[in-house]
Amino acid sequence: MPTVVISAATFPQTLSQALPSVSVITREQIEQSGVKNLTTLLQRVAGVQITSNGGPGQPATTYIEGFGGIDAGVLVLLNGVPITPEDASGGSNYLENLTTGEIQRIEVVHGNVSAIYGSGAIGGVILITTREGGHKPRAELSMTAGSRNTVTASANASGRIHDTRLQAGVSRYTTAGIPSINPAQSAFVTSNRSDGYHNLTLNGSLVQDLGAHQQLGARAFFSDGRYSYDNQTAGGRTRQSLVQVFADNRIGAIWTSHLSLSRQHTENINLGSFPAAYRSTHIDVLWRNIVRLSRDWTLTGGASRQRQSVTSAGQGGIPHASRTVTAVFAGINGSFRGNELQLNLRHDKFDSYAGSRNTVFAAYGRQLGGGLEAIASYATAFNAPPLGYLYYQSPYWAANPRLKPESAHTTQAALQWSRPAIVARVTLFQTTGGDLWGYGMTPSGLTQFQNIARTRTRGLELTARGAWRKLSYEANLTLQQPLALSTPGQPTLRRLARSIANVDLEYDFGRVSAGLVVHYTGPRPDATYSATFTTIPVTLGSFTTVTLTAGGPISATVRWHVRAQNLLDKRYETAYSYNSMPFGLFAGLTWRPFGL
Repeated sequence: MPTVVISAATFPQTLSQALPSVSVITREQIEQSGVKNLTTLLQRVAGVQITSNGGPGQPATTYIEGFGGIDAGVLVLLNGVPITPEDASGGSNYLENLTTGEIQRIEVVHGNVSAIYGSGAIGGVILITTREGGHKPRAELSMTAGSRNTVTASANASGRIHDTRLQAGVSRYTTAGIPSINPAQSAFVTSNRSDGYHNLTLNGSLVQDLGAHQQLGARAFFSDGRYSYDNQTAGGRTRQSLVQVFADNRIGAIWTSHLSLSRQHTENINLGSFPAAYRSTHIDVLWRNIVRLSRDWTLTGGASRQRQSVTSAGQGGIPHASRTVTAVFAGINGSFRGNELQLNLRHDKFDSYAGSRNTVFAAYGRQLGGGLEAIASYATAFNAPPLGYLYYQSPYWAANPRLKPESAHTTQAALQWSRPAIVARVTLFQTTGGDLWGYGMTPSGLTQFQNIARTRTRGLELTARGAWRKLSYEANLTLQQPLALSTPGQPTLRRLARSIANVDLEYDFGRVSAGLVVHYTGPRPDATYSATFTTIPVTLGSFTTVTLTAGGPISATVRWHVRAQNLLDKRYETAYSYNSMPFGLFAGLTWRPFGL
């Protein structure tokens, strides 16, 4: 069956119909991969690069097409709700704190789609959907164990009682981890012992069918992760939660409406020399509509209102602050005589800060015959600073309530070839960002977030996804030039590669399926510091990792699976002086007594 995506236009389309470039990771692919960490799973997506300060649970940053880090630029939505923290964590979305046990599906939109999703969607959007009850009863228990005392256990059950669908799941992940810091490269390490990580995730949903195309539901999600760092002299804890109630209704023959009320909360506790706690809360009301004007034309539109707040304790340095963001948006998608069009407009207004921002996404596709389609698009975007960027202060740091939103514009040109079992795409892209945030100095010598940077990423992205007989495959190659335009000489942006590639193969032998994942990242510039804090440029070498997976049935209800991670035990870094995961072997069993 053709792959269906929702993220490209907020309503279901086949992957070949979507004008924006989209990658999809299904629940089946998550289970086949055997990967338990979300950041590890995302590394195989086209144009995605992850940098990490060590092993599982350690602070990590996600980049898409050269945007991420302090300039954020990557928007993460959990069940449609932004999980961007309002602290001063430097652009992190705490994805390292999310495991895969309760995730049903991931879609990644490549490129600027602020006109669809609002602030932050400069490099792209990661949409995470949690597991939900189906129409048939289903239950499973899973256990995996392996290297570094790693153990994962999960239980999930779902079913239907009359017109009510229910789901509940729990997963537990623990590992002894690895030493986060390489003592040969850093003078700040106090121990070379391993830094562990422990995560508990809970997920549940209840959906009441009220009639044809009418439903009322509620969802709850909770993730609690604890990590040690530098032999437990530092570390921390991150709790993320989402509670949501929603209603989906059909109003007439062509109009469907979605209304939701959500509360997303993130608590980040940092230990060590400067203990602090940060608590971010988003209360979000969303009304989204889809109107099928005809078989070929669809109108979308709606409004949202979000209350954002942050507070801190200890040496957090952020007073209680809040703001309200109100948005209205509309879009139209359609086709005629071999032409495809998509236009999205959005207006976001911030009370007491930054005024308002207007964004646009416009795309055109032309069918060339033989499954070929030429696609071109233009988009504008903005990224409002978290409240912590505006108000964080300490004896060494000054608040900057006048910090402006970042801005960007993107152009893309693509050639796509699609058949029932394959979608292949070549995309040329360029995104230019202005008013980007960086670390500046005040006249009194204090450090401060300031609008001081300009960047540009140009690149070529090749993707292919399909199946041939018993082989399913996905491959991508990204060649890009992420440049710091505001730095003399316009060097490549720190820690970003100019070349990234992935090959993901899965073959069904009958009683056994086997998988191969190859990941390549090219060399990247980085920096270290001398004893007098002088910057010393360094280069992170290129690396290739190979992962093998296998699995199959033992009986009608029990399956086995095994995963050999980093098979060649390649030693590499995604950030200078921080170790990455070596070879690891993991094996497990899954029992599904019913609902196979």
